[in-house]
Amino acid sequence: MSERRKKRVLVVDDDATLLELLVDTLEAVGYETVPAPGGIEALEELTRQSFDVMVTDVKMPGVDGISLLKKVRRHYPDLPVLFITGVATPDIIASADPDGYLAKPFRISKIEEMIEATIQRKEHRTANTVRRVLVVDTDQQFSDMISDALSVSQFMAFVVPSGSDALRELGNGEFDAVIADLAFPDMEWPEFHEKVKAESPGLPIILTSADHDERSIADQLHGAEVDAYLQKPFPAGEMIALLNKITPVPNG
Repeated sequence: MSERRKKRVLVVDDDATLLELLVDTLEAVGYETVPAPGGIEALEELTRQSFDVMVTDVKMPGVDGISLLKKVRRHYPDLPVLFITGVATPDIIASADPDGYLAKPFRISKIEEMIEATIQRKEHRTANTVRRVLVVDTDQQFSDMISDALSVSQFMAFVVPSGSDALRELGNGEFDAVIADLAFPDMEWPEFHEKVKAESPGLPIILTSADHDERSIADQLHGAEVDAYLQKPFPAGEMIALLNKITPVPNG
């Protein structure tokens, strides 16, 4: 590896021998590594620190690699995930859609090549094309649908269940748009709208609602203006087209 800031790799495997081998080898070639003996431990590490890439076994007790990948996609959508596996078929791997995978046994040089290529793709994508979207909704199934659609369309979804969580995320980083349901468990829409605009005056807000009664929606808005409206259920393509219209693509 050339001289650069050490890239941080989260290595996840329930096989203690292979975990130690991977950690020692990756550190020897210049990575900073953190070991996790399972999916639960990996999620705990992700709450404590950030990583450039995660390498995980697929077959593990408790939270396996595929379940771990799904959780990472929801909560850490900018983190690339690489699979190592000796059991999962290519069809299973393809359906999970990791950023790459290696079948056991493999040469250590191959995993180093894959990590480097993955990090480079991430850095290029983040620097040039990805737009960050804050999704505020208590419906997990709906949020999953939005996240999946955004992840394949040059958007990065950050999903939260409440208005207060959304405001906290806005305080922690910049976003290109907000997609928010009309009903929150912790605040009325006008209060949420006012606080978002105070924090980020030019940030587009897309309102979503399953309510078909226009008068009811207007009453709940109390005059607060939104940049766009999508009535649930809506096609993912309609959401992507709207986001492309109201959010500029970052210049690379």
